[in-house]
Amino acid sequence: MTAEEMLKAIEDMENGERIKLLNKLFDDYFDSRPPKEQILKEKEEMFWGKEDE
Repeated sequence: MTAEEMLKAIEDMENGERIKLLNKLFDDYFDSRPPKEQILKEKEEMFWGKEDE
């Protein structure tokens, strides 16, 4: 599918489906944050220290 075809398909979507698509695109391609598990582990290490200390 070309970019133009994709844009046409997006324009033809209902608003709710368009929002789902945008969220999925963000999660899969544009979100540069570390995974939630990594964030929680780092917070735990900051609070409690590393396991081997």
